[in-house]
Amino acid sequence: MVYLYPRLLPAAASHLRDEHLQRSVKYLRDHSALSHPSMYYAATGGARLPERTLGVLREAVRACAGERGYPTKPNRKQAASFDIEVATILHRDSGVVPAEAVAGDLWAFLSLVVLPDVAAWRFADLHRDRVLGTDVTRHVFGRLWWRAHLLYDEESGREDLYASLSVLSESDFDQIYARRTSIGGSPHLVRAIVRVWQTLDIPPHAERRVLRDFLMRVLRLNAFISFDSLPAEVLDEELDGVFQESVSVVVGANTGMSA
Repeated sequence: MVYLYPRLLPAAASHLRDEHLQRSVKYLRDHSALSHPSMYYAATGGARLPERTLGVLREAVRACAGERGYPTKPNRKQAASFDIEVATILHRDSGVVPAEAVAGDLWAFLSLVVLPDVAAWRFADLHRDRVLGTDVTRHVFGRLWWRAHLLYDEESGREDLYASLSVLSESDFDQIYARRTSIGGSPHLVRAIVRVWQTLDIPPHAERRVLRDFLMRVLRLNAFISFDSLPAEVLDEELDGVFQESVSVVVGANTGMSA
């Protein structure tokens, strides 16, 4: 069954964020809730999510944070580990579907009503994009659901279908998803990029520049090639060739400069 998640009206979301900025993580935990007077649901598309189910999801996310030092501010490694595990939980267990996941008001409800303490623990400044859902690609929870959705790979043959979540750093994945109208909106293409990326031998200092150069090349090819129509093995071969061009250009240029 498809469940509709509660959403939070924008004015109420902005007001809650302003209030939360003045509060501690402990206070926010004690005053979190599973409902709010300014919440609403989409008119059609499924049944309303039971509060009990929402409560189970809340405790699962909090448990992930607790394993990484919550309520003490996480270090970079803890934050990255939290993101990967919560991305899996949100995509696998929440029941959120893509049509709902594009709604910033849904993610605002999760970050400001259900889990304001975890949102503040993960991003202490509670930047507007991180909690209001104004940009789902940057939202504390919304970005994780989409990351998992794009990288969930049933064709990988792996036992862990979310294993690709740990391949790219958040900033590297953002480079892909920022181009979501052409590259980041295609799970088939994104999964292939990650599969091929794992096979490359790139000096760590050149990885970001190689990825940036590669994405520019793919954008140009996108006008002539329907990547989504290619079988996985053909697509992987095509992308490997593009990656090799980028590695040759970027790494080769660095070698020449060093010489």
